[in-house]
Amino acid sequence: MVLPRLFPDKTGGWLATGMVGVAFVIAVIRYLNQGAAPAHEVLWAWLPNMALNANLSVGFWLDQLSALMALIITGVGFLIHLYSISYMGHDPKFTRFFAFLNFFVAMMLILVLADSYPLMFVGWEGVGMASYLLIGFWFSGRNSEASDAQVRAASDAEAVSNSNAARKAFIMNRIGDLGFMLGMFLLFKLYGTLSIPELAERVEGAQVAQAGIELACLFLLVGAVGKSGQLPLTTWLPDAMAGPTPVSALIHAATMVTAGVYLVARSHFLYDLAPNASLWVAWAGGLTALYGALSALNQSDIKKILAYSTVSQLGYMFLAVGLHAYSAGVFHLLTHAFFKALLFLAAGAVIHALHEEQDVRKMGGLHKFMPFTHLVSVAGVLAIAGIPVWSGFFSKDAILASAYEQNTALYLIGLGVALLTAFYMGRWYFLVWRGAYRGHGHPHEADTLTKIPLGVLAALATLAGFLNIPTFLGGKHAFDDYIGRAVPLHAHEIPVSTEWLLTVFAVLAGVIGLGWAFLAHRRGALATGPLGAVSSNALYLDALYDGVIGNPSRAVAGALDTVDRGTDDALSGVARNASGPGGLFTLWQSGFVRAYAVSMLLGTAGIIGYWALKTIGSGA
Repeated sequence: MVLPRLFPDKTGGWLATGMVGVAFVIAVIRYLNQGAAPAHEVLWAWLPNMALNANLSVGFWLDQLSALMALIITGVGFLIHLYSISYMGHDPKFTRFFAFLNFFVAMMLILVLADSYPLMFVGWEGVGMASYLLIGFWFSGRNSEASDAQVRAASDAEAVSNSNAARKAFIMNRIGDLGFMLGMFLLFKLYGTLSIPELAERVEGAQVAQAGIELACLFLLVGAVGKSGQLPLTTWLPDAMAGPTPVSALIHAATMVTAGVYLVARSHFLYDLAPNASLWVAWAGGLTALYGALSALNQSDIKKILAYSTVSQLGYMFLAVGLHAYSAGVFHLLTHAFFKALLFLAAGAVIHALHEEQDVRKMGGLHKFMPFTHLVSVAGVLAIAGIPVWSGFFSKDAILASAYEQNTALYLIGLGVALLTAFYMGRWYFLVWRGAYRGHGHPHEADTLTKIPLGVLAALATLAGFLNIPTFLGGKHAFDDYIGRAVPLHAHEIPVSTEWLLTVFAVLAGVIGLGWAFLAHRRGALATGPLGAVSSNALYLDALYDGVIGNPSRAVAGALDTVDRGTDDALSGVARNASGPGGLFTLWQSGFVRAYAVSMLLGTAGIIGYWALKTIGSGA
């Protein structure tokens, strides 16, 4: 993949897809052959330090949590690679795109399989780099060489927007990365190791100040917040939709943005001892879930609606792991990977069918032109809205039950977000698929290569919830039993009658939200009234950051630039003044040996004459 010319046409895409497919098969085999005890394999010593009695190794830790993550990364990754062969088929940088995708998958696997925080950080930075490359993949625009001036100008504007989005993601993630590093440094100071298995053992019996554990967990939370687009470092994620749609599905919905959730779940042995930091995790998730839902209500870009939805759903996961309901949070991570990847890929099929149109106000009635894509989109919408029997119902219900048991305020926020989620996804559905077509293109159904991933993801979004049917519904909590070998299980102490009532409330929230969207669609009033302007501007958070941080930073940078330019001009003036006298000496540099000999002779004669006159004068 390094040399694109070696892979003509779509060869590179098929090769990259095949490699991820092989990785998925290996992940499945390891999953099936996995014992109760984790598998720990050290490859080689890395940064040995005898003075500190520490030895950071490059090794991999395969337990139920990392095995599940590997299945998601390679399984969903394979489907999105397959989809991309068709979606990116006419892009001139086709092979480069797949090289970046493969690089991302490799780094993501290192992140989730790492047996130490430093090695995890290598994968953490790797996926950040891949995200930067793929968000800004169209950094030169898609029509930069078009003959039409108007088209070329639009392409140039797109190029600037894409580049800015990539830089924004990169910079905001560096803030989170600083928190991750500070957390590692503090953990090493407290426990003398950064190996995850060793750290889990030392934490139990170590006599460490509570404040130290709390602070280390808060630092790790900063890293998790940055990578997963949670408040206050959330604004980069919606802008990341500037990248190709498969990137949005794989990196900014199903895998990379869940790395923060994985970090907290993997560090459960620390957060179990840090109740205050855990509460910060839960509240960060709850408030972000509400922020994302409110911001999604009145967006007009088909991908931006899903992007803010991702921010909100990630908030649900943080809320769960912050309440130590690790199984519920990870289960929602699994179901979300299926239904959100499905919705993004369906949106990509719509964008292609409408010749790159992304404004939902210029869509409508597409169920007549794209029946298959419409059908799978219905499955995705019902899943995220939490309608039985789709997967989102089971995972979201488990999170709300945990919140009800531990924190009433967070439960009410979660229930309200469930209502808003059903509304904005209902709005998304009705604006895109129902009513009359409001555009000017000629919509068409997706090709077979696009339909295969959509069909598989639709089936998973529909059926995955049955992996964890709760006991009061007659199930056996199969997922809890599996993941409980890697993370502590949160046992509900809620009466069965109360669990039924909570389930009814959650389902009603989804039904009412969809019904609200339907009635608003019938009345033609989908702008959500007074919330419209606030929602379409994402609660003005970007504007706030720009006013408080962006504008002052630009002013300081402008002042420093003026000083720098003035200093350069002054130094240039000194150089110009010095060049005049210096030019006189250049006249002697003729390049003729005879001239140099005459100069030497005259110089020697002058020195001899000087000393002769001085000697005569002193003798007199």
